Amino acid sequence: MNLEDNENLPKLFKCQKFDVLCNLAAQAVVRYSIENPDTYIHSNIVGFLNILECYRNHNIKKLVYASSSSVYGDNEKTPFEEIDNTDKPINLYAASKKSNELMAHAYSHLFKLNTIRLRFFTVCGSWGRADMAYYLFANAIVNESPIKVYNNGNLSRDFTHINDIVIGVKSAMFSDFYTKKLYELYIIGNNEPVLLTKFIEIIEKHLGKKAIKKMLPMQDGDIKKIWAGISKIMKDYNHQNNISLDRGIEEFVNWFKVYHKV
Repeated sequence: MNLEDNENLPKLFKCQKFDVLCNLAAQAVVRYSIENPDTYIHSNIVGFLNILECYRNHNIKKLVYASSSSVYGDNEKTPFEEIDNTDKPINLYAASKKSNELMAHAYSHLFKLNTIRLRFFTVCGSWGRADMAYYLFANAIVNESPIKVYNNGNLSRDFTHINDIVIGVKSAMFSDFYTKKLYELYIIGNNEPVLLTKFIEIIEKHLGKKAIKKMLPMQDGDIKKIWAGISKIMKDYNHQNNISLDRGIEEFVNWFKVYHKV
């Protein structure tokens, strides 16, 4: 069911009697939000409100939910940290995720609910979304189509493998560590920003094929540099990233070739 379904969602919670609630559901993709803003309001704001209402009404220990590195906007101070200002999102997707953080804070304060927000940084890996850059690039390279390289490749991202994201989520959900704060925040990233041009080179290496590049200017809503500071989650949960970008892309390319029979 959709998160917006406020008739059936409470029935699910009443029936299942969850111990811990983890919400990773949302309408994603920065660029899609420019053309389809209403989808983000319905799913990411109305839907998240329904999650919060179900949480407070069904005796659940804690809520762990996904936020995003996009909330930092075009922040020039790097690496990004939990204490940095996030009051100036530059696209509606980011604004909707920032709204989630504020809504959860209000519920934590009003109803004494434990909420943990996790800001993910550019997740990649096998079985990823087909609209993600690495997936689009691989598909275009294989089919000898041009790839769109925005800001002439002068963008950098903190690519985080899905396995390391999952470890961080599980730590927040099930670890014995329990903060005295009702409302907590952690960044989950790789702490190693990579230039877009270098990223493309890694994909080319593992595909064994060169990309046809279409160099383009900066696109509205894009962020120039994203860099995760992960000292807090390392300290509280002993979190370590285990998969390098090179290894992660190699695994993705191997999966991609099998899945698409190329």
